[in-house]
Parts: sequence; C-alpha cells; structure tokens
Amino acid sequence: MKYRLSPEELAGFDVTYEMVPCDMHRTFSMKSTSSCRLASAYPGRNTFLYFESLFEFECGQYFWARNDVVDLKTQQLVYYTDELGTHEHYFDLMVTFNTGEVVLFSCRPKSSDKSGKLARTLQSIRNQTLRFHADRCEMLTEEDITEADVCRAREILRSRKFRNSANCARLLELFKAIGKPVRVFQLQEEFGREGAAWNAMWNLIGDGMIEHLAPDENSILTHTSWIKLMEYDA
Repeated sequence: MKYRLSPEELAGFDVTYEMVPCDMHRTFSMKSTSSCRLASAYPGRNTFLYFESLFEFECGQYFWARNDVVDLKTQQLVYYTDELGTHEHYFDLMVTFNTGEVVLFSCRPKSSDKSGKLARTLQSIRNQTLRFHADRCEMLTEEDITEADVCRAREILRSRKFRNSANCARLLELFKAIGKPVRVFQLQEEFGREGAAWNAMWNLIGDGMIEHLAPDENSILTHTSWIKLMEYDA
C-alpha cells in the first residue's frame, strides 16, 4: 500500500494528521505475563490498529508490504451456529485486495490448533455466514508467513519512508546495464553509496522490479544474496 499525497500536500502546504484508532468489533485486555498486545500506526494513514499477538502483527506487516492490498482491518466479528448454539468468532485480520476480494484470516501458531477446533469453526463459518462478510476465510500459520517473509516486509515498509525516486531510477539503470544477476554488495559497489543503494534496492523489491534469488523460502536477503531484475530470467 503506497501513501498518496493529499491535495493540500500536493499544493505545498504542511499537513499534520492526528491519529485515531481504526474501527473494530471488540476491545481486549492489555498484555500480561502470558500474552502480548500491540498498537501500530497504519502505514500511510492517520490511524492505528490493535493486534493481539506478535505473530498477528507480523502478518499485518506482511500484508501492508504487498502492493495488491488496499485495506487491512482487525477484529472482524462473525457469527456461526453449531450443536451447542450460536457463537461469536473474531477474525484477527480482514484484508481487502485490489481485485475487490475480501479475505478473513485467523493468525495462529500451527501448534495451537492440534485439536482441529479452529479448523472446524472456519468450516462452519464458510458453510453459514461467510458470504455476508468476505469471499474467503483462512488460517495463517508460521508455515504460511515465514520469518523471511516478515523480514522482507519490514525492510520494504522501512524503505518506503525514505524513498528517493532518483536513487531508485539510477539503481535500476545500473542493474539493467549489468544485465545479469549479481550479489547485493556488487550492486551497492557499482552504485557508490551503500546505504542509499540498500534503500533503493528494497524500494524496487517492493515495487516488484527486483527479485531475491533465494535458495529456499526461509532464506533472508543479506549483502551476499543473489538478486535479479524481473525483466530477465536467471
């Protein structure tokens, strides 16, 4: 999700936004010795969201970094019925994609649903009331969003705050001139300013212009990693 300047900002005026909490369906207790509660600014907006766990927050960062996501909300209430009566279920995330698709996600460590209770709940919701709220509902675990995915998302979000369009354009032209996959440090040396090149590289990764040639899905990009332009195959 990219920040769009307001008409006032485009006209050159200084604009100050006062942050307000995003709408949600419930409030929850503060953190304890056995739980974690986070409040995070929504990138590019004057609001913030509450997250009930660190993993839930990391999933939020993952979606914030994606260019095909246009909105993210937390704590979406859905009702369902089973043999014991009518129940409430709060989905951790509600994600709206640029295709118009809305997906509800329950973010849990895989080990927390060994009994299959959550999986049965999601199936009941799919069969009953999902159509009133979203197109799909899924469970996200650490197998779906890995540590490498989270690190990548954090770097993309960080780099967006310091985007320099001239540096991005220059780095892209240098990479095109090289014409083949290179290690990150080689591209930085060619650029001449390591920090500026690192930030521009992550901007271009976020834009889908550069790809990390990771040996596996758990590999984190470092200065010795191989990268390539999306315009040619390795």
